[in-house]
Amino acid sequence: MRRYPTVLFFLLFLSIPSIASSQSDTVSLARTAGQDGLTVLHAAGFVFSGPARWDGSDWLKAGGTVALTGAAALLDDEGLSLMDRNRNSLNDRLEKVFVNYGDIGGVLAFAGGFYVTGLLTRHTWLRETGLLVGTSVLLSGTVSTIMKVVGGRARPYMNLGNHYFKPFTLTNEDYISFPSGHTIVAFSTSTVLARQIGNPWATAGLYALATATAVSRTYSRNHWFSDVVCGGIISTLISNSIVSWYERGQETSPLLGLTIEPGPGGISVIFFF
Repeated sequence: MRRYPTVLFFLLFLSIPSIASSQSDTVSLARTAGQDGLTVLHAAGFVFSGPARWDGSDWLKAGGTVALTGAAALLDDEGLSLMDRNRNSLNDRLEKVFVNYGDIGGVLAFAGGFYVTGLLTRHTWLRETGLLVGTSVLLSGTVSTIMKVVGGRARPYMNLGNHYFKPFTLTNEDYISFPSGHTIVAFSTSTVLARQIGNPWATAGLYALATATAVSRTYSRNHWFSDVVCGGIISTLISNSIVSWYERGQETSPLLGLTIEPGPGGISVIFFF
């Protein structure tokens, strides 16, 4: 009977490296997740401080966005008429399918699934893709929300015309038409996935899917043509800039002096000056 304590001790001794390895893995995962969380904050700082760093080409893009949106506004009524002329049961069903690609809840769940899977399996591409999709959608969506509230544009189904605005309407979704949020989510997602996959056929398919989502929002009379044009442009520009910034090592982030480290009994947040 005396052998059993000895055997038990021997088995416990053998398990120590496994326990230590498990603890080390947990610390490593926590460190990676913590740094990725800070990356989201860094990206927010990068995006919202962007105009202060814009050069001539950036201002040209901004001017081009305004010009294209203005040109699209001239076609708002014709765009709705085109949708009405093609209204049928098949297109009704397609609208209900394609609108889902621009649903922010579904896309964030998709991004979160990618991220968690990549984190736990140490698959860098999956983790970074989930991180970049989620970050781009959140930040582009924030820009969209600000524009919606400030603009207060009436949706087409209100039958008030494309020049009716009710600024700072916080609780009425009838007056948050500009720009299209679903279009922003769809183009943000497609832009990041296209950059991450790096295949021209995949890029074409992803942008076709985003375009179908934009069309579905006009078809349902939730948005004007200019709403989806502006949403598609700004989300593509923002998402491309986030991916490029990330690939450069986030060197321009104003929060780069902040880091996070798991430590005994908690998490340490460290500032570098």
